[in-house]
Amino acid sequence: MSTKLRLVLLVLLLIAFVMLIKQIKNGKLLLKYSLSWMFLLIGLTIFLLFPGLLGWITRGMGVQLPINMVFFLGFLFMILIVYRLTEAISLQSIEIKELAQKIALLEKENRKNRKE
Repeated sequence: MSTKLRLVLLVLLLIAFVMLIKQIKNGKLLLKYSLSWMFLLIGLTIFLLFPGLLGWITRGMGVQLPINMVFFLGFLFMILIVYRLTEAISLQSIEIKELAQKIALLEKENRKNRKE
């Protein structure tokens, strides 16, 4: 990879990191959901700064080509994101159910108070 391309990618990663931090500060993105994206950006930066590292990890894990390792790591990252989103949806479903039950109890109590 040429030095020019590495510099462009480094600038793009820096811009993405700044945008991520900005969204966290503005309250548009919760920190717990942005951690995986931060780890991705940091990991990409490390692989960009140390290009031999990917080859070393590839050989260490017994993968034939570095591009296969990139796809494998990308696949693992996508599984992590899907899991975290599933977890968030599950927690929100539980909260919605509890809120609906509380509203039903309050409405029942409100009707009871109106009759009296």
